[in-house]
Amino acid sequence: MIDAIDFERDSEVETEARRSLTDLEKFVVKLVLVLIAALVFFYAVAAYVQSRIESVALFKGGPVFWAQVEKKLYSLADEPDLPDQKKVQIVKALEKLSIKYRPYIDAIAPPDRR
Repeated sequence: MIDAIDFERDSEVETEARRSLTDLEKFVVKLVLVLIAALVFFYAVAAYVQSRIESVALFKGGPVFWAQVEKKLYSLADEPDLPDQKKVQIVKALEKLSIKYRPYIDAIAPPDRR
């Protein structure tokens, strides 16, 4: 019985001792909550992006990368050739680009290549 009375008295003292938060303290609490939410969000985004990058074979190094390169090389070599009309169009477009941008390329080329 005495313990129950002491507990009630302690809780009354505790509620009387509490004071309301100042505006600055409220701001700091809100700021901390927003920062925690932002950190959790950025961690989740970083984990997602990292998992996506790891799943793409292009970003894998070593044998996986070179196996993909070899596979693409073989698929390009086995494709049918372009029609002659398409080849002529591509060559003409490349010639136009070469003429158009040749002065810029010559300007940045090393002196021994001029």
